[in-house]
Amino acid sequence: MSPADPWRRLMSTVYESIILFGIVFFFGYGFSALTQYRGDGGPLLIAFQGFLFVVIGAYFVGFWSLGRWTLPMKTMGITLVTSADGAPVSYLRASWRYLVASIFFWGLTAAVWRASPWWLLLWPVPFAWAIFDSRRRTLYDVVAGTMLVRRDPIRPAPAKPAVTAG
Repeated sequence: MSPADPWRRLMSTVYESIILFGIVFFFGYGFSALTQYRGDGGPLLIAFQGFLFVVIGAYFVGFWSLGRWTLPMKTMGITLVTSADGAPVSYLRASWRYLVASIFFWGLTAAVWRASPWWLLLWPVPFAWAIFDSRRRTLYDVVAGTMLVRRDPIRPAPAKPAVTAG
């Protein structure tokens, strides 16, 4: 198994963002329709953010675990495995990866928002780690014990010519 190169990872991320836009729009609309949430601050904002965190987490954990893959991962030919032995990840490890990646992404985004724009210099570090790691793992992959590997699509067997009676 060879590690997924940064180009495949980037293209998968861009494609994944398009799909996530639809998921967040659909479930966000459902949440706001049921609760009459209109974007105001307060406890409903925290509930909305928590709801979307759980929805996105369920999407990723469901597709990352037990050898499954998201549509962008399938399109780009990559899959998530444990970095120790290359086995498919469990629900627990996929959940841990989602949590760690979220902390890196949202934690650094919050630091930029609340503290200083200088934190923007650290924001790409967890992702750029894959350029320097020999196994192309991001920093959150290192912490979670996972890695993305290249998985070429399965090609169907060539069709046999039809035999005609005659």
